[in-house]
Amino acid sequence: MVLRIYLFSLYLALFLSFGLLSLIFFNVNPYTSPVWMIFLFYFTFFLFWMSFFGVIGFYLKIWASNREVIFAHLLPTLRQSILMGLAITGLLFLFQIKVLSWWVAILFILAVTMIELYFRKK
Repeated sequence: MVLRIYLFSLYLALFLSFGLLSLIFFNVNPYTSPVWMIFLFYFTFFLFWMSFFGVIGFYLKIWASNREVIFAHLLPTLRQSILMGLAITGLLFLFQIKVLSWWVAILFILAVTMIELYFRKK
């Protein structure tokens, strides 16, 4: 039952965030929009990538483990998808404020990787 709710919520978040993201992308001018619209764009962008990586990562972990202990993959997959969504959204934000270069991107991704290694160790 928990697995169905988890997958349903991930798929629902994926489709709703994709719809809202495409609506914002095609109908909002970023130069004249208020600050809350930019915040909403970043939130839906994060939600889309988090749910996308959550669904893909969950099915890849089930496939790699030959369908053993499916419930053990729920929380680590969600944590990893949140971190990957945070990394992509953070890189987009750094690109928007024009401070993104290759070494800043490497340091940012390395910091997110270190956070994941901390949680994996604990």
